[in-house]
Amino acid sequence: MHKKGLKLLLLMGSALSLTLSGCGTGGDAPSAETKSEPAAKASDTVKITFWDENPGPNRTPFYEELIKRFQAKNPNIQVEYVGIPASGAKQKYDVSIAANDTPDVAGINMVWLSDFVAKGAVQQLDPYFDKWSDKDKIASNIIQFDRGLTADKKLYYLPHTMFLDILWYRTDWVKSAGLNPPATWDDFFTDVEKLTDIKNNRYGFSIRGGSGSINQLTSMIYAYSGITEYFTPDGKATVRDPRITEFLNKYVALYKKNTPVSDVTNSNKEMNATFDTGTSAIIQHNFGSYNDHLTNLGNDKFAGVIPPKAANGKRVVVPVANGLVMFKNSKHPEEAWKFISFLMSADSQTYWNQSIGQMPTNTDSLKSDYVKNTQHIQQGAEVLADKDTVSLSLPTHLPDYTKITTQQLEPDFQKVLTGKMTVDEFVKGWATSMEKAKADYDAAMKK
Repeated sequence: MHKKGLKLLLLMGSALSLTLSGCGTGGDAPSAETKSEPAAKASDTVKITFWDENPGPNRTPFYEELIKRFQAKNPNIQVEYVGIPASGAKQKYDVSIAANDTPDVAGINMVWLSDFVAKGAVQQLDPYFDKWSDKDKIASNIIQFDRGLTADKKLYYLPHTMFLDILWYRTDWVKSAGLNPPATWDDFFTDVEKLTDIKNNRYGFSIRGGSGSINQLTSMIYAYSGITEYFTPDGKATVRDPRITEFLNKYVALYKKNTPVSDVTNSNKEMNATFDTGTSAIIQHNFGSYNDHLTNLGNDKFAGVIPPKAANGKRVVVPVANGLVMFKNSKHPEEAWKFISFLMSADSQTYWNQSIGQMPTNTDSLKSDYVKNTQHIQQGAEVLADKDTVSLSLPTHLPDYTKITTQQLEPDFQKVLTGKMTVDEFVKGWATSMEKAKADYDAAMKK
């Protein structure tokens, strides 16, 4: 797995000063070991399918525009866009893999990758990437990070966007209350308490208790604790640490007292809505919701801060890179790679990330005016360039990681919020399941 000191965005500080030539889209690809049809003639039209794992009005139109641009440059390739609702995306992909009916190219959550690789479903991209003319424009530590997502350290996944968790807060509310922005953990809990006014339907915070809750909770508990590893050297899960239990007890106590009751089932969509409609003063999400908040609130009523440093002086973050894979049963791998490399190009990445409020991975795109002039992107770069910042390595290479987080921990967290399970029971279950998953994986790797 990738090393704890990995600074995903350290590249950004250097990228802004690099002098790199061109922003070519690339598109040349070698032959790969995959079943494919003969290369299409210039006069033929090849159709490939692209699945988006998180469609919606804040993403779909921008993918559709990129597809138009791609087809204008490649008139013999037709790209069919298919949006897969986020709530059931993983299940949809699993079904398609079982039925051998996968798309050519797809956007996926990086935590799914090891499972897809174990199932033999996705194509190794090294043969394509190694001969791509723009490969050096994707920072080497990003590629190293991607290789660390799977046990064999091969390249199956290319991220065209990345982000950090962030605490969005109402600047006008904080100012009028005479408080400080949530730049320390004391600030955070004080602001949540002081900004709560239930009689006027105002809450200091909104907890994500529904789908996707554990990803955000993991970021918060490790940020608060300052713990920089998911497992100890002897294979024990560090979630057992008393500092994490301390945070969880404080955090869970906010539910219903300083947060809406509906939080227990809220996914990111509902949680973000509480912020945009003036119900919640602070939420924890990521860079991707910036444009929604900008549209609904304007740039003078909100701002964001990366979760604070821990008491030990460490700032622990969990960078997330969302990206693209090619499925092995694609009948047109050359054309599929051409589309992937187009989306990875500087022009495409700048357009995409500016549209959705996230950070590019192409170093030419990282020098764009969008990046230079966007406060939360600059803050992310500064945070990850800080010597006290550590990127937490999640054990996404464990085949059972996603199953544990979604099928066990998400419903268990809801039980904790509603008082049907104690924090101690929750932590013990979390640790026990992850430790078993690691032990099983390690044993299998020794065979």
